[in-house]
Amino acid sequence: MSVFYRKYQNKNPKSVAFNKWFARAVTIGKTMNIDDLAKHMSEHNTPYSKGAIKGVLTDMIGCVRELMLEGKAVKLEGLAIFSAGIKTKKNGAPTSADFSTTKHIDSVYMRARATGEFTRQELTKAGNVTELPKNFTDYHEEDDEPQNGGSTGSNTGGGSQNSGSTGGNTGSNTGDNTGGGSTTGDNGDRDPDGGTNSDE
Repeated sequence: MSVFYRKYQNKNPKSVAFNKWFARAVTIGKTMNIDDLAKHMSEHNTPYSKGAIKGVLTDMIGCVRELMLEGKAVKLEGLAIFSAGIKTKKNGAPTSADFSTTKHIDSVYMRARATGEFTRQELTKAGNVTELPKNFTDYHEEDDEPQNGGSTGSNTGGGSQNSGSTGGNTGSNTGDNTGGGSTTGDNGDRDPDGGTNSDE
């Protein structure tokens, strides 16, 4: 098992890390969907069929969403704690009395805080980090922010500023994450709504 990366150079002349080299995580092959996951699980010495597993997974996703929208946090031990977060309009309201849900709430999004074996510390210990061979073409860049050289609030490592995360920020908030994607950071990474993601 390996976590693959490709090297890239910071080409932003305004950055303090200009011309420095960094690593960006990539995924290989196609993204696995529920069908693929159910098939994979059914082949791991389980008495349950692919269809039965897919049905449970599908129901679980619907139930997690339902519970989140009731204001609850759902903890899947060893994976993540799922809850709803909100993003307010950039300029806010001038006074508390002026604040309006319809006028000042921009969006509701999913937060996922890593737990157990999915925390950054545990994944770092377990992950075999390997550079992707240069002739390998079937990959997707998943990490748009630098893992080194960045600073909170500004992007100095050469990656793109994450101001509208759609797929989820998976654990390294080096820029201000003001988007509505899910955050799966841990050990004190900031949530887009100003809170902190902490392992539980």
